Amino acid sequence: MTPSETRFVILVRLGWELRGLAIGSVVTLPAEGEAVLLVQCPDGFRLSVLAAQHDDRWLIMWSPHGEMPAVRLDLAAREIAGVVAKHRVA
Repeated sequence: MTPSETRFVILVRLGWELRGLAIGSVVTLPAEGEAVLLVQCPDGFRLSVLAAQHDDRWLIMWSPHGEMPAVRLDLAAREIAGVVAKHRVA
């Protein structure tokens, strides 16, 4: 599997984990460039989630400073859910 294919699979699996936490997401796959997972927050903010290879491992990264090894997508999904919760409409 190429790195681009691996990235796509990781992001789709993370999206599935988020779905289990009642959080919707979309994987965007541009004609040029790499896949990105977009998580829509209740207040309209769109959180971008990336998967990046670092040495021999993959990381999940999101703004502003979130980062977690991709081997624990369940934990990454819970961390991202915490970010989404901070964007609730008051």
